Amino acid sequence: IKKKMQMLKLDKENALDRAEQAETDKKAAEDRSKQLEDELRELEKKLRVTEDERDRVIEEFQTAEEKLLTAEEVATKLEDDLVALQKKLKGTEDELDKFSEALKDAQEKLELAEKKATD
Repeated sequence: IKKKMQMLKLDKENALDRAEQAETDKKAAEDRSKQLEDELRELEKKLRVTEDERDRVIEEFQTAEEKLLTAEEVATKLEDDLVALQKKLKGTEDELDKFSEALKDAQEKLELAEKKATD
């Protein structure tokens, strides 16, 4: 019986040791769980901030893209206007050349007429 009592006492001590170890393991697991939950909350917060930043950058990109399209439209219009003005200038220069030639002819005729009148 004494031996049986010692065995039961040893079993009890082992059970208490295992229970104590299980309690320690449980506490460590709870601490780790809390730490992971805190990390998860931090990561979720960073994710929200990053998503907000992404949305802001996308909005800025869209605004810049719209401005670029507007600038391209203005540039195209200005190029068209420049081509039209160059054509108009060419026409005016051609007309000026024609009038200069006509003026030269008229001056030559006037000089001839004056020469004839004085002779």
